[in-house]
Amino acid sequence: MRKKPAPNENPSASSNSSPTALDNFHRHPVLWVVCLAAANAILLAGIAACFLNISQANKRIAELEEAAIPVQTTPPQIVLSPKDEEVSQPDIPLFDQETIKGFAATSKDKYEFLQRFFDDTFVYSWKGETLYVPVDGTLPMNSYNWDNLVLMDKDYKEYEYQEYGVTKTIKGIDVSKHQANIDWERVAADGVDYAFLRVGYRGYGTGAILVDEAFHQNARAANQAGVPIGAYFFSQAINAEEAVEEAELAIEALKDYDITYPVAIDLEDVPEESRTSDMTREEFTEVAIAFCERIKEAGYTPMIYCNSRWFTMNLDLSQLTEYDKWFAQYYNRPFFPYDFQIWQYSSTGRVDGIQGDVDLNISFVRYGEEEKQD
Repeated sequence: MRKKPAPNENPSASSNSSPTALDNFHRHPVLWVVCLAAANAILLAGIAACFLNISQANKRIAELEEAAIPVQTTPPQIVLSPKDEEVSQPDIPLFDQETIKGFAATSKDKYEFLQRFFDDTFVYSWKGETLYVPVDGTLPMNSYNWDNLVLMDKDYKEYEYQEYGVTKTIKGIDVSKHQANIDWERVAADGVDYAFLRVGYRGYGTGAILVDEAFHQNARAANQAGVPIGAYFFSQAINAEEAVEEAELAIEALKDYDITYPVAIDLEDVPEESRTSDMTREEFTEVAIAFCERIKEAGYTPMIYCNSRWFTMNLDLSQLTEYDKWFAQYYNRPFFPYDFQIWQYSSTGRVDGIQGDVDLNISFVRYGEEEKQD
């Protein structure tokens, strides 16, 4: 009778044969564990290699796709339109024909018409070129809605800004010796609520500074008639020292009068041969700051007067945010997105008591009162 093999014995092997590999595994458990670990390591290494190959393939596909996509470029910040070079123009939103016809009918000139198509860009002419200058969104902005602008006098374009039928602006004028003799009682009776008087000026050729020949007469008469007044100085300062000199002359001339409205530095275009024609944007900004700081030290409210192009091209507004602004733009519908307090909208206005043309303004602030008009 054949003997049954023991539980751990190979039935095909004789009792005198040597131990097999399986016998060794059974007799040595540690060896069994080591072999299993080695097999797992080999399997994991194979899986990792597969994932690495897939990742490298995806990366290569992405590189090929990126190479096939054209690079998107940022449009230029200032776009000119010279005839001899090709330039990209700002994006213009789509308008229907009736809207475009309305823009054309209510625009005074082609630049006012063009401006109606851009809410975030200045459009103006300079030396025969049309400039498109993006609005700086980091500066303080105004919140005026020009749909509230109401034309009160069609002959002389007298405006009011109204909300729900309530007038929110104050009617004003600015005058100098060029208006000759002014009847201030009649001016007051015609609804003029304030006036800026030219207190002085500097010659653009000689650089000499003078008090306006009609200032004292106008200041006395306006005070007597109860018309609140401010002042402006026509500047041709070429540095901060000269700007302070101009401010000092103004302060001395103003000391005997009741000055309710701001004292402004007047910066505007002059002939090319003027002493300021080669000044830089930074130099004009330094002049404005020096004048305004000296006026503030004397206890008056400083202000800067310019047209919109001057504010945009010749001054660094980021350095002038603390000063009030008075801007000139003779459009039917103005465009000046930055914070301002007074808009000069006409140089051909008419007011009882003044012979001939006079500048007209609307102020959104009633100076001399603590509460500002909305």
